Amino acid sequence: MFKTILFLISALLFCGRAFAAQKIVTFDASVSPAAQARIIESRGGRVVKEFAFINAVLADFPDSRKAAEISRAPGVAAAEDDEEINWLSSEESSFDEAAALSARDIRDGVPQPVQPPAVSTPPAPVAPVYFSTANAEGKIDHMPWSVAKLQVPQVWARTTGKGARVAVLDSGVDCTHPDLAPNCAPGYNVFAPGTVPADDKGHGTHVAGIIAGAHNWSGMVGIAPEATILPVKVLNSSGTGKVSQIIEGIGWAVQQKVDIINMSLGAAKTSEAQGKAVKAARAAGILVVCAAGNDAGPVNYPAAFEDSVAVAAMDYSNKITRFSCRGPEIDFIAPGVRIYSAAPGGSFALMQGTSQAAPHISGLAALAVSLGVKGPDALKAALTKASYNIGLPPEQQGAGVPVASILVKNILAAQK
Repeated sequence: MFKTILFLISALLFCGRAFAAQKIVTFDASVSPAAQARIIESRGGRVVKEFAFINAVLADFPDSRKAAEISRAPGVAAAEDDEEINWLSSEESSFDEAAALSARDIRDGVPQPVQPPAVSTPPAPVAPVYFSTANAEGKIDHMPWSVAKLQVPQVWARTTGKGARVAVLDSGVDCTHPDLAPNCAPGYNVFAPGTVPADDKGHGTHVAGIIAGAHNWSGMVGIAPEATILPVKVLNSSGTGKVSQIIEGIGWAVQQKVDIINMSLGAAKTSEAQGKAVKAARAAGILVVCAAGNDAGPVNYPAAFEDSVAVAAMDYSNKITRFSCRGPEIDFIAPGVRIYSAAPGGSFALMQGTSQAAPHISGLAALAVSLGVKGPDALKAALTKASYNIGLPPEQQGAGVPVASILVKNILAAQK
């Protein structure tokens, strides 16, 4: 009996060693799924998951099998290690700074006059946290300063984003939050398929609120208060996830035929398979909006991919933030400092980062989708045409900061 138990333990340990390395393998377009499995097996591996939308698989291999060796197999386009990455690591300092300000600023925030972005502005005004608006019954909604600055309320009589579907690939979303419950659709959890993509970090809930916080006269209101949010949990409570899990989340969003994917996440290292996933999403008619990153260096991935829309962060005085990444890949700039939005448990928080800038662009795109603008090229062109040049170099602002009132005016004029 003892020998049998010892044998089983040894076998389990051996199996753990034999298949400890997972790799993402992409294939030439002509290679069928059955042929893919045979190629993987011929290199001592086994398929764990298929990513049919990019003709790729996730596979287990022995530790000794290197990606370079696998990539040389006939029919294989590329192979790479499936790395586990903290996709929010560059944002931690900006979160900490915002958290230190949150309690005092939310309590003491005083409304200030709102001015649209301009090339010349007064020196360094301080952003108010929000503007309070009340309905006839005296119920109050808090409008983040950024929503007012981008002249969003002026367009709600014509569009509130209804009909637009935005997949938020993040740490999950608290869809029980009163400001998100009206707009949440069933989502996907890559860590535990079939379970609710709940938010155990708070990041995804904050992002979703910026895009589509409901105008329900309770709490806060987002840019497109009737757009639909599809939460896709690709990050755990520490902001970590594997490259394959990001790809899986993109693939799920493609299957759902969403209009927009928001990825407020990033890393310095590129992934060929992830780039193919972003390209496939765009080819499927989806605008992929990504945070540029917060390490003040080159634009992170996936924002740096050609098929992504990369968003830098600006402050209330129309300057790029000290933390925002920058480079030729930048497409737009948007508010990313002292942003008031939803937090798990029905609460609210003040955060900052390009993670907060990106959902402003996604929200504006949702307004455009609601007016009939479809597809990534048309949406990007509409946003570009509606953008103010705020006097920064192109590698900091791209086309500038899109303004909702101009966006909607242009779209309606073109439809006459």
